Amino acid sequence: MATGVPQEPELQAPAISYHIGTILYYHQNYRIVVISAAPGSGKSTVLPRYLANYGFGPVISAQPRLLAVTVASSKPGQERESDDVWFTTTRVLIDMLCCNRRPAFLAAFRTIVVDEAHDRTLCTNLLLGVVKAAVATEEMGHLNVVVCTAGGPEDSSLSDFFFGAPIVAFQRAVHPVAVHYSRGPMLDMVSAVVEEVRDIHRSKPPGDVLVFLPDIIRILEAYEKLEQLDLPGLVLCLIHDNLPKEFMDHALDPAPGGSRKVVLATDVAETAVLVPGITYVVDTGVLSEDPLAMVSKEAAIRRAAVAGAAFVGHCHRLYMGHWTFVVRSTSWR
Repeated sequence: MATGVPQEPELQAPAISYHIGTILYYHQNYRIVVISAAPGSGKSTVLPRYLANYGFGPVISAQPRLLAVTVASSKPGQERESDDVWFTTTRVLIDMLCCNRRPAFLAAFRTIVVDEAHDRTLCTNLLLGVVKAAVATEEMGHLNVVVCTAGGPEDSSLSDFFFGAPIVAFQRAVHPVAVHYSRGPMLDMVSAVVEEVRDIHRSKPPGDVLVFLPDIIRILEAYEKLEQLDLPGLVLCLIHDNLPKEFMDHALDPAPGGSRKVVLATDVAETAVLVPGITYVVDTGVLSEDPLAMVSKEAAIRRAAVAGAAFVGHCHRLYMGHWTFVVRSTSWR
């Protein structure tokens, strides 16, 4: 049973702080709960710590990207750090649930959090299936499961998949975002990005820029070309899955006074890692997949929303307005 009474959230607290009472109620009365919340709401960093502090620990939280795991596990003490919270990758949790040490491993935890469940990677789908199968066994009888998504059509499918699990849904309040489309087709992705960033820096009011590119090769190419332009007051940063932590910290830090930060990122910055202070998003419309794939409508909306997390924002889509989004079928059965 949960211990302690949820406290009133502090000013500027993550959005999830305002819903923790509801979450704890469902977590206490149902073995599986689906949490649907926008990026930046605190579901990845704050929720596991809340669960541990209110009597549902130890907690193990897994998500697909190692970079996001590193960021979540290194959040400072004001976000209720707890020794009873473990952050790991989806792949590692699958290995532990499928190995001979599984009974001892499961006995060490009270709650499993499957984060970024909207991510349709093979590992995520496999973990959801393994967890569902394990819930039916006696060795998982003591465990609660929290499945976190960034919102979208997956929510109801995940609820059905997990035996009609209740959904606690809330979206982080965002400022309006104006969406601008390209007047013509994107012939060269990197050149289009460089031109758009240059125009924003030269003609738009102050505000940091987040650029979505599909892979490290194109990120480095865009970085080099922007660096060659030698634009005064422009600070360039990178975010991708293989980025060392010290470079990640640089990308998340505020830009020096009077300068504009430009973050060149893969879609890890879409939901897994929230870059604070972004006013402009430049969206190439391409996902970080092999082979390259076009973004879905839900992913495009999530990318644009990053620009409105802190201020009134702008999303510059480097594709035409009549472009048809990919409709991805979702089936968890």
